[in-house]
Amino acid sequence: MGHTGASRQRQPANTNRGPLALLLTVTIWGSSYVVTKSALSEIGPFALNVARFVIAFAILAPLAHGKGYRLRLSFQPTFLRFGLTGVALFYGLQNLGLRYTSAVNTVLVQTTIPAVTALLAVWLLKERLGRAQIAGIALALVGTAIVALAGGGSRDAPRPLMGDALIVGTVIAWAVYTIQGKKLSAHYPALVSTTAAIGAGLAILLPLGVGELALGGLPRLSGQAGAAVLFLGVVASALPMFLWNYALDSVPASVASLYLNLIPVVGVALALLTGETINAGQLAGGLLTLVGVWVSGRAAAAQRPSGSE
Repeated sequence: MGHTGASRQRQPANTNRGPLALLLTVTIWGSSYVVTKSALSEIGPFALNVARFVIAFAILAPLAHGKGYRLRLSFQPTFLRFGLTGVALFYGLQNLGLRYTSAVNTVLVQTTIPAVTALLAVWLLKERLGRAQIAGIALALVGTAIVALAGGGSRDAPRPLMGDALIVGTVIAWAVYTIQGKKLSAHYPALVSTTAAIGAGLAILLPLGVGELALGGLPRLSGQAGAAVLFLGVVASALPMFLWNYALDSVPASVASLYLNLIPVVGVALALLTGETINAGQLAGGLLTLVGVWVSGRAAAAQRPSGSE
């Protein structure tokens, strides 16, 4: 997953490049699950996150500086909370979860993020849900429960229930992060808030990464694992954010968000190609989750005022 902010009204750009940028973005995000699981076989979960976000921060900070980012922003309470949920907790719990469950289950459980975000928005933002949204959210949550219960232990998922529980934690963390982002988007450009969140998340993750290395020693990365770390830092963290904002120059945010539904499709397909398996229960639960998210998202879009994104 990447970090996104609210779009602004922009002049139309090349209409073909926008959808292509979105397709590339969701392909990159979808592929990050199997890449992360591969890297975790040679490097600890917190050390991997530190390496990943050091690279991403080094790329984004100079670009964000021109938009107003300063290092002190990352240490303000608002952005410390932002980085805690969207970087430290989300990616920390995801990496821990991927040690115990499969990439397939991780992708399918995280498909519920829009549904859980909508539920939290009712509580924190006082938003209202229509009947169709409630029905869609219920379907998504039931589907996720089926996915979690249907996945048995295997080489790729030695302790699936524990792993899935950790991934559920990532869903809650990202939902809270998204709600914070809605409030921040009115005051900061997306590039600035994203960079500030990464800087704050790094400050929280760094002691954990150092402690992990002190206990386990420095990892000896193979060329494949080193390439995976670079991919996660450069391609899966920094590049998608640029592509997402580039695409919003020509594609409305409401349309762009529909492309996010392709992430589980890409993620599951790549996991299967790398040797993971999916049983009938996981497949049925995953499809039910996708249908629920689609129903809820469509109902939410229908409730928006005419002309809004």
